[in-house]
Amino acid sequence: MPHRPNENLATTLSPATRARLRGVLRRPEVQAAVRSASELGSRIWLVGGAIRDVLLARPVAEHDLAVSNDPDRMARALTVAGYGTTVLLSDQNPRVYRVAGARDLDIAQIAGGSIEADLARRDFTVNAIACTLPGGDPIDPFGGIADLAARRLRAVSEKNLLDDPLRVLRAARLMATHGLEPDRELTRGSRRAASALTGVAGERVRTELVKLLASERVAGSLAWLASARALAPVLAFDAARARRFSGKHGLLRLDEGSVRRTPPSSRVPIRLALIADRAGLSPAEAGAWLRSRRFSRGEAGEVAVLLELASRASQIRSRRDEWEWIADAGRRRTDAAALVSVLRPGRRRLANRLARPLPRRRVRVRGADLLAWLAIPPGPIVGRLLREVEVEILRGAIRSKRDARRWLVLRQAGRPKGSKSRGPKA
Repeated sequence: MPHRPNENLATTLSPATRARLRGVLRRPEVQAAVRSASELGSRIWLVGGAIRDVLLARPVAEHDLAVSNDPDRMARALTVAGYGTTVLLSDQNPRVYRVAGARDLDIAQIAGGSIEADLARRDFTVNAIACTLPGGDPIDPFGGIADLAARRLRAVSEKNLLDDPLRVLRAARLMATHGLEPDRELTRGSRRAASALTGVAGERVRTELVKLLASERVAGSLAWLASARALAPVLAFDAARARRFSGKHGLLRLDEGSVRRTPPSSRVPIRLALIADRAGLSPAEAGAWLRSRRFSRGEAGEVAVLLELASRASQIRSRRDEWEWIADAGRRRTDAAALVSVLRPGRRRLANRLARPLPRRRVRVRGADLLAWLAIPPGPIVGRLLREVEVEILRGAIRSKRDARRWLVLRQAGRPKGSKSRGPKA
């Protein structure tokens, strides 16, 4: 049963939590919003994620504010005061504005006429907590503070899940990012809401999925989505492909150390490549699948290239092959090597060599240099020669532009002296 609204819960918070909350409330942008609300005759509350993260002792990067009226006027006033640029996020009820600055402020008008009614429309109890400003007294109608203490994830109501099925995917994301465990009612409600995920805008699904896949560990969250029958509509896979992801075992490689050690921005394309491989998609099919899920052409292409590089790694037979792979991988080298270590467990030593640090001092040879040194016309041969030179630079045979020129002159006259190069592969 929902808890009764209580504005006197400050005494239940630990001294350390109260200190963290005061620190957030003293931030200049929050103080400016409080002053603006006073001038506009509006009531104002800090809501949702900021309070949740304070209670979990996590960094608070942005703030959600709820106001009784005039969110547009407040946003414009904060922009005039120099706290950021006003962006309209939603013109639906409730209207939401963002003041994008050093720390973003999202400002929404309360729905339902009271803060309690507004909180009742939210997704999970841990996000349905508000703080009256400027005093900082918590309002916790649904027991979110107790749920956070128990690391429990509960829906405010099943109706709220059905009203916006994307909240099922958001639940999986909070499991991954905040270490929360769904209760049985949330899992049952998510099963009933899952099929409606097919009607959610692809851009919204993509945004939540990216946040989930950037987390350190994701296998448990994706396994929960599969158990709630939500993974197939999230990924837009048919029943046959979706069955490949049943149970946590089939997803564990998404959490292997080589993936978790990469930066969050790299985990996303690596994990998308692993999902595509598990689904039996070729690199080209993976790119088409991601574009259909509203990933950009560049994002989809990145995943396709990673899969191609991983496939090529299985054909490496010599150190020369390794250097050619490294030259072709370029900036994707460490991500592709991490993917190789997961997809080709028997070649992890190779993957480690492919990811090894390269010399900081690099020789820069351009196409114009080749035209001048060799007196050749522009054409495809310039690109082929540049690739060969890059391989020789990487393996240490060329250490200066003078070396590069000598190597190229000898290369054009025949095999460079002392070189074991086989030339580029067809």
